[in-house]
Amino acid sequence: MTSTRCDAAVLRARSADAVLLDRLRAPGADGRVDTVFRHVINVLTSDGQLIALASRSNGDAPWTLVVDVEDWSGSAVEAGQVVRFGAGSVLLPAPAGDLRIDTRAARRWNPILVSLGHLGDDHLAVATRALGHLLCSHGVPGGMLAGPPGAPPMDAAVGRALAAGRDAFVHAVRLQDDEATRRAVLGLLGLGPGLTPAGDDFLTGPALLSALTGTRLRPFARTLAAVLGDHPGRTTPLSLTTLREALAGRVRDPWPAVLHALAATAGRGEAQVTETLRNPVRRALAIGHTSGTDTLSGLLTGLHLERELRGSL
Repeated sequence: MTSTRCDAAVLRARSADAVLLDRLRAPGADGRVDTVFRHVINVLTSDGQLIALASRSNGDAPWTLVVDVEDWSGSAVEAGQVVRFGAGSVLLPAPAGDLRIDTRAARRWNPILVSLGHLGDDHLAVATRALGHLLCSHGVPGGMLAGPPGAPPMDAAVGRALAAGRDAFVHAVRLQDDEATRRAVLGLLGLGPGLTPAGDDFLTGPALLSALTGTRLRPFARTLAAVLGDHPGRTTPLSLTTLREALAGRVRDPWPAVLHALAATAGRGEAQVTETLRNPVRRALAIGHTSGTDTLSGLLTGLHLERELRGSL
């Protein structure tokens, strides 16, 4: 952090979502600090868009600036504080001194996805078994992955509700029943504690798959988009943004790397597929407490459904 004058401090944005950078060029944008954590400051714009100001230890993500700072613990930024956006900078005015983030030299981030259409049914079966093995071996218990015996009653109740929601979701999508899918999505949306509840993280997996070329999950994508439009207050602003962006194929690192690794495993045996996927999957599982595990659970479920739906045509 370097001072340019006694009442201002300037930080450099290392990278930024390309869509966000284009948005910042529009004049007159403003917002307020929504939540402050050690590694992320969430800002809600005047038109309801959630933007993350992340420390350098965080990966790239939609609507995110990755800032060259270790953490935000010494920033004195507080919830409710005004934020001004402009071409080349983000300004957080404060009585103790303004904080300015310089975005001019930020690397533009665009997630590049791949198609899984070249993976035949037999290989999809191999890939899902490999992902299932990695999930069971390295996933974090709780959320979509069954917690340990003797969990607190509330945690156990949430776990049962998540399992029931997953089963209802699979049944509805398998039958391509739009109304049942809508009910299943509503049952999962916002289910679980935290800024990204486990039910939402689970839905992010098939939402991402639905954005890939040649997918059979398009009907689910339309249903999920409709539910999010009809019930925006059903979950947190962060989850709402995450799900909407996943439907557009925009997800945080390292999920694109997981898909690229998956696409590169065509024709390999299960042991080779597992080793190819191991590193990107373990990085993904490290996201949040159970968020990575819950999203991988959804991705695995989506792959199972993709394979089944191919066979139904």
